[in-house]
Amino acid sequence: MLKLKVFSLAFLSFSSLSLYASEAITPGFALTLEHVQNLDGGVDQGSRSLASADFTLTADTGEAGWWQGGELFGYALANYGGDPSELVGDVQGMSNIAADDETKLYELWYQHSFMEGQLKALVGLHDYNSVFYSLDSAALFTHPSFGIGPDTSQATPSIFPTTAVAALLSLQVEHYYAHLAIYDGVPGHPQGRRGTHIRFEEGEGVFRAAEFGRVSERYKIGLGVWQHNALVENPVNAELHRDNSGMYLNAHYQWLQQLSLFLQAGVADQDHNQLENYYGAGAVYTDLWHPADALGLAMAKASNGSPYMQQNSAVGQSETTWELSYALPVLEQMTVQGSLYYVVNPSMDPDLDNAFALGLRLLFSLE
Repeated sequence: MLKLKVFSLAFLSFSSLSLYASEAITPGFALTLEHVQNLDGGVDQGSRSLASADFTLTADTGEAGWWQGGELFGYALANYGGDPSELVGDVQGMSNIAADDETKLYELWYQHSFMEGQLKALVGLHDYNSVFYSLDSAALFTHPSFGIGPDTSQATPSIFPTTAVAALLSLQVEHYYAHLAIYDGVPGHPQGRRGTHIRFEEGEGVFRAAEFGRVSERYKIGLGVWQHNALVENPVNAELHRDNSGMYLNAHYQWLQQLSLFLQAGVADQDHNQLENYYGAGAVYTDLWHPADALGLAMAKASNGSPYMQQNSAVGQSETTWELSYALPVLEQMTVQGSLYYVVNPSMDPDLDNAFALGLRLLFSLE
């Protein structure tokens, strides 16, 4: 209760701060409150409540009168609450804001633009998923796999809730784009200590990433690859290894003015990962009953690799989650969202029944 009061106070304080925003400096704030109830199946029936507060500050160096082409970005993140996956028992996760209780500096980077904005170079603490393996059309859904496929997230790259230092190059020429990046191989502290930790230790290696694609007003298609050489424990045989890799395809198509479709497909090295492949797909219809509302249905399927199943003979092949979600803006700065989840074969565990869960989310935002 105390932490929720702190979140509310921060929201009111930021409302005042936003009045002083200028063309050079732009503050941003979002507060997400969520309640997820596991109604049937899984590990146990019950509920979990979560909260996440995001504070951002963007500075345009040109508008500030410093130098042209520069952008400074800072992002502080505060999380609170339990993880609904403890009740459902799934492997993919149930909420994209589930994290340990903590407040931290999440991102801090500088980006410079060249060639009239076609080429951008970035360095600093950065979220890999803000550029890679990302589809705007899937942003409605609260299930984590629709933000980034578990084929890649299982390798613990620089994503929510813990990021790493990175160097990133982005190029866009007409409808074609390319992203190339290198991240510190172990985000945060290797022992999982809370807070923001920037370390460059022997054995941590690097996480390399690339994505190439084509984008237009109606569609986007991207092909990405990644390689991770940090010294980590292999989930297949529990031995230490430093050679992990994967690739993915994501695509979006605006079929009608109000209907968008998306597709995700990813594979990871089956000798070094529990999950060998992932497939996700969904459809979102906007402006259905109210301007700016959205109704969507999506499916996420993650499958174990053969080596992992050979070492763990009791587990099943795959886990599939369906999410039906509806979001309705009720005020200019507040959106209410409800989601139904059906999880088939949670954690590929034959002892767990299929789970049925209900989620309710409130989103407050100021920019």
